[in-house]
Amino acid sequence: MAKVAYLAVVLMVVVAALMLVKPGEALTCGAPEEQRTGAVCNVYTRGDQPEPSGECCNAYRALRATAKTRAERRQLCSCVQEATSQSRYNRGAPANPAARIPRFDSLSEKCGLPFLFSADPEFDCKT
Repeated sequence: MAKVAYLAVVLMVVVAALMLVKPGEALTCGAPEEQRTGAVCNVYTRGDQPEPSGECCNAYRALRATAKTRAERRQLCSCVQEATSQSRYNRGAPANPAARIPRFDSLSEKCGLPFLFSADPEFDCKT
């Protein structure tokens, strides 16, 4: 039941974010940049590597660069929160996807970027 409620909230956030985005500006969850970042940073976010690789940081920078407007940043935040909560992005990860959130959130600092958002579903992407 909690999962259904959580998915409903995620869906509402995504729909709300899409409504705020002008035509032609919408980011798509699961876009190539998001998939590439997930793939190359998986070793770090899974906890198998003490620091993110240069390739991971480059992919993370490219992912963040796709979000130029406030609405796009909100959408990216929602997409990342959705992706980190889904098992298909957590191959080899602990059974609890939440265990990866602090490692994902540390990417900003470790890659020399300012904090933009959290992968934690409790974080309000509208802020």
